[in-house]
Amino acid sequence: MIRGGAAWIRRLAPALLCLALPGAALAERFSVSGERLIFDTIALVDGEPADISGDDVEQMRDVLRANPDIRVLEINSTGGGHYPSMELAALVIDFELDTHVEETCQSSCVPVFLGGAKRTMARGARIGFHQLSWDAEAVENYYNENREGFGWETPFDFAEWMYEDTQTETYNRLAYMVSRGVDPEFAIRTIRKPDTTLWFPYRSVLMAAGVLTD
Repeated sequence: MIRGGAAWIRRLAPALLCLALPGAALAERFSVSGERLIFDTIALVDGEPADISGDDVEQMRDVLRANPDIRVLEINSTGGGHYPSMELAALVIDFELDTHVEETCQSSCVPVFLGGAKRTMARGARIGFHQLSWDAEAVENYYNENREGFGWETPFDFAEWMYEDTQTETYNRLAYMVSRGVDPEFAIRTIRKPDTTLWFPYRSVLMAAGVLTD
């Protein structure tokens, strides 16, 4: 959902994963059904959905290594960390998985979905896009935590770095989408939507743009 590099990941609450930790309070984020790995971050943790986080990367790698017959990642998520989602996408690509959305895939879930060789969506499911964002409190925290390490003497030095970093991140996002077979014009449209407004294109639009392959 938001950006901000490694500091963003550190701010995330640790994810509770059913395959990693014991106890009745664990969320069933990963489950295996035959050749299908189901990754559901909408399963509630203490009554709230849990975002995609850095913990998920190690967990999914372990599950895939332990279950070599898995061929499909079924993902159900409203998003979370941008950088963890890109690491999950790399795993999907490396393990040559197909991806499927049964309910919803929004925000930072989309790069994970796009990692699939074959990408499908159930009737009635949705895929949602929006701009990356970074709220004021997170920006202030990142500046205060990293100003010495980066050598920012003033907030203006930080603003210069952030301007360059934003351009790089936007380029990387668009380049990734195009590399996965998404139409460049469609990819550009996904960053025009304000963060507060999710865009859920029709199935026919997703097919024509190469987001869905079947």
